[in-house]
Amino acid sequence: MARYPKMVADKSVLPTYKLDSNLVLLPGIVYNLTFTRFKAAALLSRFKDQVTNVPIITDLLKEYDFINEDDDAGLSKSEGDGSSVGSPVAISEEAIEGIRRFVEVEKTAIKRDGDVVASSDAIVVSSPANSQQLEQLVLAVVPNLSKINDPKGPQPDQDKVVTVCRIVGIVDDTTSIKLSLQSLVRGFKVDNFKPRNTNERLIEYEWNYKVSQVDKKYLVLDSRIQTLFKAVDKFVIGYQNAVTTAKDNKNGVNGKRSGPNDLLMLHPLANALYLQLAGSSEFNKAYGALRKLLDSYNNGLTKINPRSYTRLIDLIAAVVPFPNYSKLSVLKKVNPEDRSEEVIRLIEDITSVFGMIKDNNQRLNHWFFNEASNMQMANIVATQLKSIRLVLEGMTNSRNDLRLANQHKSNITSKGGTRDPKSGSGTGNTSPDSANKDDLDEVDDDLQPITEFITKRLPQISSITSDSKRLLVKDYKRIKNSPPGNSDYHVLRNYLEVVVDMPWDKFITKFKLNKDIDIHLAQKQLDEDHYGLTQVKRRLIQYLVVLKLLGINADKEIAEKAEAKRKSITSTSTSSSSSATSDNPIILGSSGKEVNPLNSSASSSPDCTEDESAATVVSKHNKSPIIMLAGPPGTGKTSLAKSIAKSLGRSFQRISLGGINNESEIRGHRRTYIGAMPGMIIQALRKARSMNPVILLDEVDKIIGGSPQLGRLNGDPAAALLEVLDPEQNTLFTDHYLGFPVDLSQVMFICTANEPYNLSAPLLDRLEMIEVDAYDLEAKVIIGENYLLPRQIGRNGFPYKELVTIDKATMKVIIDKYTREAGVRNLERRLGTICRFKAVEYAQLIGETGNVSRNLHTPSKALVVKYDPVVHVMHLTKYLGSPHPEDTSTIMAEVDLDRSYGVVNGLSYNSDGTGSVLVFESLGIEGNSSLHMTGRLGEVLMESAQIGLTYVKSLIYGLRADSRETSIDKDKEEQEQEVHPDIERMKNLEIHLHVPLGAISKDGPSAGIAMALLFLSLILKKPVPMDIAMTGEISLRGMVLPIGGVKEKLMGCCMSKGMIKRVILPRSNRRDVILEYIRQKRGEDDDDDGDAELGELLDDDSRYRYERDEPERFFQQKHGLSVGYAREFKDVVGIVWGTEALVGAEPHHQKLLEYHL
Repeated sequence: MARYPKMVADKSVLPTYKLDSNLVLLPGIVYNLTFTRFKAAALLSRFKDQVTNVPIITDLLKEYDFINEDDDAGLSKSEGDGSSVGSPVAISEEAIEGIRRFVEVEKTAIKRDGDVVASSDAIVVSSPANSQQLEQLVLAVVPNLSKINDPKGPQPDQDKVVTVCRIVGIVDDTTSIKLSLQSLVRGFKVDNFKPRNTNERLIEYEWNYKVSQVDKKYLVLDSRIQTLFKAVDKFVIGYQNAVTTAKDNKNGVNGKRSGPNDLLMLHPLANALYLQLAGSSEFNKAYGALRKLLDSYNNGLTKINPRSYTRLIDLIAAVVPFPNYSKLSVLKKVNPEDRSEEVIRLIEDITSVFGMIKDNNQRLNHWFFNEASNMQMANIVATQLKSIRLVLEGMTNSRNDLRLANQHKSNITSKGGTRDPKSGSGTGNTSPDSANKDDLDEVDDDLQPITEFITKRLPQISSITSDSKRLLVKDYKRIKNSPPGNSDYHVLRNYLEVVVDMPWDKFITKFKLNKDIDIHLAQKQLDEDHYGLTQVKRRLIQYLVVLKLLGINADKEIAEKAEAKRKSITSTSTSSSSSATSDNPIILGSSGKEVNPLNSSASSSPDCTEDESAATVVSKHNKSPIIMLAGPPGTGKTSLAKSIAKSLGRSFQRISLGGINNESEIRGHRRTYIGAMPGMIIQALRKARSMNPVILLDEVDKIIGGSPQLGRLNGDPAAALLEVLDPEQNTLFTDHYLGFPVDLSQVMFICTANEPYNLSAPLLDRLEMIEVDAYDLEAKVIIGENYLLPRQIGRNGFPYKELVTIDKATMKVIIDKYTREAGVRNLERRLGTICRFKAVEYAQLIGETGNVSRNLHTPSKALVVKYDPVVHVMHLTKYLGSPHPEDTSTIMAEVDLDRSYGVVNGLSYNSDGTGSVLVFESLGIEGNSSLHMTGRLGEVLMESAQIGLTYVKSLIYGLRADSRETSIDKDKEEQEQEVHPDIERMKNLEIHLHVPLGAISKDGPSAGIAMALLFLSLILKKPVPMDIAMTGEISLRGMVLPIGGVKEKLMGCCMSKGMIKRVILPRSNRRDVILEYIRQKRGEDDDDDGDAELGELLDDDSRYRYERDEPERFFQQKHGLSVGYAREFKDVVGIVWGTEALVGAEPHHQKLLEYHL
């Protein structure tokens, strides 16, 4: 062993570790090194007794069963440097004492000679604060001499040199483990020492800062390094100009060439140097930090001293792209002055290399472009291509040989049986050396986005489970190790691209924090977009209020968790070591992010800000509502969903489900199928670029189930929606294409349906149904004036909205005579037609006056006089043509008063969501007792007619049979021969029932009392007043049963132009009248006490005889409509003809049994 300068430090037994790469660690630098998970666990398990309270380390050791390992176990196949990946051995007591001794000497050495490093010594950032436990993670790192080839051959004693390092940071990157090693001091192995463990050595070390004439030496060093900086800058600029010129000549910028190409890119050494200088972001940061440090010395901001000079020497050797064997020679120099001379020599050598490259490139360019013939130029290029091909073939062959060797080694290892956790070998498991596939420098440019996602984003995503992350990493390794020609390559690549494109952990909202939600602003936005729809708006405002309250409460919960976390860290942490952190080292490696190793969650998830933490707390306690808007077409269900997304500030996506007949459209296709792709839900999330959009599932009631002919091989898409629309299940929604759960709890699903009861019962049970009723006449007038007409004026090119004016009377005529709908879609079309006619009139007058542009904005007085912006009722036939025929009104008006018996007005709920008066008419002809029904009546309506006729016959028979005169003077035979004329007529009456508008199918259980009264009127020949309309089902006992659509039917009565003045409803439907009364009253008066009044009215309605008649008086005063109620059919007869019409009208049950229909 060569004689080294006298060392004044100490010797300690330290654990050793041999690097797998050709990296040389120089003191004063923090290196971020990537290890496979197994190797990192094997290394850290040697310190398992010193890191018992570091969660990230204990979790890693448990993953490979190292946490319960026997400390006395020996190494298998140890090489003596700690690089074995066999069974790890915990450090011995001798090594523990050596580390303790090293830490004491380290603290003493930093304070030696009273030197203090100025704050400007901070190159990048300071190292992480060490706890007492991390302070003990000291080891001697041995360079891997087998991968460092010195052209001069092996140098003496280079196998003795080591770098004493401390582990100061740990990052769990899911696929691998990143350890931050802070290089502390160079050391040397001491011979003739036999440690207890083969991976421990006696290390001799010293902190030597003795440099004579440091100022003169610094001037020489600065002169050489500044010359190198200039050469590097010129080289990088020249190389970039050569690349730019080549690209411009290839693309032909402006149709011209930029000049002759520079052949610098054909120089292999130039390419290698450029990749080292400009191809690494970590090098650029370190290189810039080095230049700033030198500038601080040159400007006098920091005074150079022996200690800072020696650190600067090591820093230059680490940053400048010297060969690794040159860095090893610097590491071997213990004397600072010898080290300084070696670094200056290396700087001069690499500076001369840049000068040589420049001279050679100038000669080559001159010869190639000025002297060489075309044949010589072609031969040069062909030779270069041939050389590149040979190099690539050699690289491919060497990789294949290495892969075959690893497979052969794995097969030999697997013969030993099942896997042994301690040895890391076994059946079906390759060795950790062969499993190390994390070299990202050789990844294709096409896979670079996928690589960045797997290595950087994936560990930080909290919404993907650890099992799912493991599967994604496995797929990534498969595509990385597969050639592009492999059949699975493109399938895996498309799959991973979809995963990368998903907006994981990304939420978009108008409000920065949930506690900042402005309820009034959201209410204003909804009111501006839609008129009415109070129930829907109220539900959305309730959701926003809940989010706001949860956001306010989240601050308290976060503060409590932060306090508990601070106490936990304080109890496990001690004062940090000042030895390694007094100097601020530069950080080199693949990651510059520092993570506190005491926090296990920080290693696997991103640093959460206060806003993100609050959002997490809120989302945990609240799930977005799943609403179904049910109502007729044209009532604004789709536009309301857009308005909801706008008021929340979220992305909006619409999915049309009409005609969907395949379950894979919802859940996606499995990747094994050709052309597989994700389902509609995942596609909507990708388009929305957030995990909390508003997704509209339009026409959910028109989903087509699985085909019965195919045995439902395609599945039922409605059943697939059960998981999507269930708040308790959609947190783990699994798309067949992705293959792992996705959290949909923050997505607001809004479904729309015209016939909600067409849905299956389980699906309907999962939805919060809100009925969007049809608009009445007054609501349509307001919507037309304030929303539809201004929009159509703008769409048809009018510069001012005053150029088209429609008053309320005209608007009512348009609605009443030219539209028949529950919504306002046709109304908007009619208004658009009127605006186009007015636009033609306006444009013609502008053309007559001359200057079009001037008159569009400043119309002349003559133009205003000629053009009439008001749309009059008399002009509607010109714009819209003839109005729709009023079939019902015509039938009602043309009834012959002398033959008005057998005609009754019913009420119907139309398929478009409106209500109207439905006329039932009948004729009775003497003949056989029978009933004929026409008018496209449905089965339910025909059954109601049969029930009504049966009840009326029993009523007539009981009434007339009991009213026969009986006396003692008449014998029994005379009494039996005497038959009442009404009974005789009933027995011989052939009845024909017809409902006009026969082209329209009619069905439903709401016309029972109307048809029963029609039969009674026909038998008794008593006319029914034509100003009465009724609705309600009848039972066989004459009970009036409740029905639906009361609001729409009342609306139909109000739009009958005063022909209907009285309406009869089932008594059980009075609460619907109360609800409509409260709705209309609240819309007029904006009464905040409506809910209290509603409760009082419903409580009063629960009595057998109600006392408060405000709803009835309201409809009488506002619409001129008198509302009556019936519990039994007798009540209907009493309202129509009076109570005297059926005196004693109890059916004679005994006679009824004898009577045969």
